[in-house]
Amino acid sequence: MIIVNLKGGLGNQMFQYALGRTLALKNKTILKLDVAGLDRANKIGDIYRAFGLSAFTIKKTIATAEEVQALKYPYGKISKGWRWFAFKILKRTHVVFEPALLKRKGDIFLDGYFQSPRYFTDIRDTLLADFTLEEPLSPAGATIANQIKSTTAVSIHVRRGDYIKNPQVLKEFGVCSLQYYQAAINHIKSIHPNPTFFVFSDDMNWVRENLPVGDNAVYVSDASIKDYQELILMSTCSYNIIANSSFSWWGAWLNQNPNKIVITPNPWFESAEWDKDLISESWIQLPK
Repeated sequence: MIIVNLKGGLGNQMFQYALGRTLALKNKTILKLDVAGLDRANKIGDIYRAFGLSAFTIKKTIATAEEVQALKYPYGKISKGWRWFAFKILKRTHVVFEPALLKRKGDIFLDGYFQSPRYFTDIRDTLLADFTLEEPLSPAGATIANQIKSTTAVSIHVRRGDYIKNPQVLKEFGVCSLQYYQAAINHIKSIHPNPTFFVFSDDMNWVRENLPVGDNAVYVSDASIKDYQELILMSTCSYNIIANSSFSWWGAWLNQNPNKIVITPNPWFESAEWDKDLISESWIQLPK
């Protein structure tokens, strides 16, 4: 059995699920999801989210408390002490690619962020199917989808929210500058003179007031379109301008356009050099 501890927002949960799915297929075993931590963390504040994968067609097998206890703490207090030491003292959050993880056998409890496509490139087709929406788009989402199909569509994702409000998150990630977005927009226009930009953001008022996108702009984010629908809409655009956010990272990675252009900020992280395991070589990096 593979159990993956889900934490963070939708994009983070997708990374965690993807590694769990890889190991479950390799080991020919069942994958279960530990959502108890999400339920607890969701009460703390904006940085945490509730279970976000429920909108997709994945098999949602939730691990019981007894199953989590058995895999997470196989040696009782000794396991608890080691896990505390590894997280608090050694700061092991498993963000970067660790090849040894793909060789693990038997029952496994996964607890980390695992933000590298190198864990799951081999099962891309499986994940494309898994991350398909279970239900149709909302009427507003369907309208946007039709607009995307009828033009050379470029998604722009502007992440603010906790990146601005939470000092710890701001220190770790930083925020993409207006200069980054303007350079990315200009780059796309140099290739395609008349694209339509579809703008996604958790702070749309700020975007409208501060980011000059141009006349060919559609401001997507709205209460009538759920976050998981926004992610899928991003993936249907021809090209993607993403933020340093796992949310729009997945919108770009799920994009099946063989000629897609993905523009990503550099550096991704402010406090660590983890970009090499996260950014695909074909993606264009512009100064953040």
